[in-house]
Amino acid sequence: MELKEDELIAACKKNKRKARNKLYNLYANKLLGICLRYTRNLSEAEDVLHDSFIKIFTKIDQYSGKGNFEAWMKRITANTAIQHLRDKAKENAFFSGDKVDEINIAEETEDVSIQIPAQELLKMIQELPDGYKMVFNLYVFEEMGHKEIAALLNISEGTSKSQYHRAKQYLQNEITNHIQELNKE
Repeated sequence: MELKEDELIAACKKNKRKARNKLYNLYANKLLGICLRYTRNLSEAEDVLHDSFIKIFTKIDQYSGKGNFEAWMKRITANTAIQHLRDKAKENAFFSGDKVDEINIAEETEDVSIQIPAQELLKMIQELPDGYKMVFNLYVFEEMGHKEIAALLNISEGTSKSQYHRAKQYLQNEITNHIQELNKE
């Protein structure tokens, strides 16, 4: 017998182990994809995924049933990944000396179409410095604005814009290097 999503959520709220396993099996791969965007490797992503599911199961009573449940879980996962990076940043004294006052950075638009395998692009994103990676992921994948990112990360809006701009430059360089390597072959 297949449970509907609302029945599955209700069973999870009652701490039913089979329901929790089912929920995990249904969504783990999607949520792992989010974790991979914020971390450097699979092992670290799996740790963040584990922490995310702990939070999801702990906070499932807070889910009202209104809105998209998957989106709710994705938000928890992204926030868990961000917290993971913050904790890591504290260890590395991250953001120190890297604050930038308000700057206007114009968005560059280029009409260049390049085919890069998704795995290669994911690897490039994973290799971004943590600050760049957080802002880039929040802006591009979570579709947050710089003001919202700044508030979430406790940085200035200018720093958010600067980190995003630097992330784009870094990725553009990596893509250029990748294309040059392909052309050598």
